[in-house]
Amino acid sequence: MAILKFLGAALAVSAIAAPAMAQISSEGGPIYIDSERTESLERERKVLLIGNVDIQQGTARLRADTVTIIFSGKTGEGTAGVGSGFGQIQTMIAEGNVFYVTPEMKAKGDRGVYDAAVDTITMTGNVALMRERDVAEGQILKLEVGKRRTTLDGGTGRTRMVIESDKDTAGN
Repeated sequence: MAILKFLGAALAVSAIAAPAMAQISSEGGPIYIDSERTESLERERKVLLIGNVDIQQGTARLRADTVTIIFSGKTGEGTAGVGSGFGQIQTMIAEGNVFYVTPEMKAKGDRGVYDAAVDTITMTGNVALMRERDVAEGQILKLEVGKRRTTLDGGTGRTRMVIESDKDTAGN
């Protein structure tokens, strides 16, 4: 999942914490951001987060080397505060060592894109998905956040899975 660039990290956190339509969590709520550097490209309605980016919303967490947030330019009703002129989050692009973690699952890949219009996170490149002790690997992972639906594609190869059986019920 890219975040708007502002004059400073504190300004970016203030802007993102304001009401926004984007969600990395099905719970919604404010989005909290931490990074080594934040750049704001106001004319392009973009914020660049660079270096050990850590984004949290509710119980969901997104980590990556860099994240770019692209804003729609359309402000939502009731949206006010610093950065509200950028509008609502349209797209977040996370690149390099991307990790998306919720209480139910952990996913990693080379790149992740959040598309607010369809409330979907798509991870690509050496994707691994872990749920409890089960592990699945592939090239393209599609997470429909609000619908809580997950699809894993092998790309030009195949998907691989290891499913651990519950020892208490196995063999009975």
